[in-house]
Amino acid sequence: MNDLDRSIIATLAYYGAFGWPLTFMEVYERRIPAHRVGGRQADVMPGAILERLERLTAMELVVQDHGLYALAGTSDGFVDRRIAQEKIWAQKWRKMLRRARWLQMVPFVRGLYASGSLALGNMSPTSDWDMFVIAEKGRLYTARIGLLMVARLMGALRTKHDEVASDAFCFNHYVTTDGLTRRHRSLYVAHGLAVLVPIFDPRGYLERLWQANQWIGDYLAVSPQGQYVRRSVTYSRIFRGVQRLGELVFGWLEFPLRRWQQRRVAAIPATYERGGRVVSNLRELEFHPRSFEAIALSHYNATLVYYGLAGSREQDSGLTR
Repeated sequence: MNDLDRSIIATLAYYGAFGWPLTFMEVYERRIPAHRVGGRQADVMPGAILERLERLTAMELVVQDHGLYALAGTSDGFVDRRIAQEKIWAQKWRKMLRRARWLQMVPFVRGLYASGSLALGNMSPTSDWDMFVIAEKGRLYTARIGLLMVARLMGALRTKHDEVASDAFCFNHYVTTDGLTRRHRSLYVAHGLAVLVPIFDPRGYLERLWQANQWIGDYLAVSPQGQYVRRSVTYSRIFRGVQRLGELVFGWLEFPLRRWQQRRVAAIPATYERGGRVVSNLRELEFHPRSFEAIALSHYNATLVYYGLAGSREQDSGLTR
């Protein structure tokens, strides 16, 4: 097994934790660097990835079906499952865009991005819409309240009381324009940032986010490309005008809204649950009290052990113990 093989196996192992087989170009674009699995980093072309995938398939370490690749031992029918999940995703994406267009008017929101399963595409009928938000500096808590209010008025807001919230916005991570650099770092966080998809991003903050987090390159062999085939919200000058008016009217509310929301976050038991993370400060709001990170990395690390790559265990980003 050469260094490129190690990188490919690690990549398939990681996305296998989400039940998500990859095309050869997805393996290339999302490839975990060889140095993370005991090899040496090297620049390769897509054709080299395809060649090694075919070789690993011949060695029965990888299985291929209709252009999708997964590690050997993956349950049968993975192609049908991905096709079914993508059909569900397409329906949910269209519905989400119809609702998200109204969020353009929320004061101090500078960018809205699909994250989690909505960004990846592996959705079920009960999946909600995970969202990553970039807000204006010094206006984080005003932006959050605006998003929650508009989503609730549309009947499309997931709350902490909902066990299942199909087709509802879940605003679980916010950062400010002066707080783009992430301090919580791991394989899981890096790939989560790399697959963000803009819903609306008129000022190009996603590229700035990636630039501010160059450490992603430690976990991703190819820099995020910023090229999308998915539809986004059409920019509206009318909604932009409403947003500016709201910023003039409600800008003074930030301090009381911050104090109120931080007290509520501190009073919620889920804030202190093990296996997740809740953050509430001036530049970041994160609500992942029961994060999938630990489960994904546990599956990934166990798979590496199975393939003889045991010296490459990945740590989480600092979840609550």
